[in-house]
Amino acid sequence: MSQWVDVGAIADMKFTPGAPVKIGTHWIAIFRDAGEWRAIDNNCPHASAPLCDGSVLDGKVVCYLHCWEFDLKSGACDVGPQWNVKTWPVREVDGRLQIETDGA
Repeated sequence: MSQWVDVGAIADMKFTPGAPVKIGTHWIAIFRDAGEWRAIDNNCPHASAPLCDGSVLDGKVVCYLHCWEFDLKSGACDVGPQWNVKTWPVREVDGRLQIETDGA
């Protein structure tokens, strides 16, 4: 069963350009892209670099370590599907962000 988890006030988050948040032991990066909130796994599957520190270009985050690109909507990696990252539904409620988890 899925549930929405509050991850904090937007005003308190540090966007560089993404903001890292932790749910349990899992790190997720939140981005603002074309007026929409997006959330993806924070670790690049190639070398574990934090994707929140990458640059955003045309709806993709570019990992600063090796320039791999990840689509912010789908998590698709430009190098191949075996490197895709998970995306998470995210919403804004009263100036705070919430991420929908699978309840695990």
